[in-house]
Amino acid sequence: MYREQESNPTAGNTGQGALVVHVTTARGAIPLEGAQVHIRSYDSESTEGRGDVIRSVVSGRDGNTPIIALPAPARSESLKPNEGGLPPFASYIVEITLEGYFMQNYINVPIFDGITAIQPADLIPLSENDKTDSRTPDGDRFFESSAPNL
Repeated sequence: MYREQESNPTAGNTGQGALVVHVTTARGAIPLEGAQVHIRSYDSESTEGRGDVIRSVVSGRDGNTPIIALPAPARSESLKPNEGGLPPFASYIVEITLEGYFMQNYINVPIFDGITAIQPADLIPLSENDKTDSRTPDGDRFFESSAPNL
């Protein structure tokens, strides 16, 4: 069953894009139901970049969240000369939590007007004793906010 909670959307964006988060484990082989997904506005002026929670949803049996409508700059604005240096998309932070799994964060997830983005989220199970070990769960993964160190 999908549950949804809504807050005031980001002001200043006149367009609307959408996001679906696909929550899985086992490198995408097993969908996860009941994962809590929080969408936060991205605040580039904040030291953490974390803005307010805009939407909160829960993944269904197929691992997918419902379609989450999000404010984005109007598509027509992307065709105009970029005088202010602003990108033609809105950036968001996606946080996924589920008991028994490491939390995942995706920073700078782009949302474009009129487009539904799909964000895959492969959660890593905690060890059997629910204690984190010395390895970094995301040591071999690269996210939108970081470039690989080759």
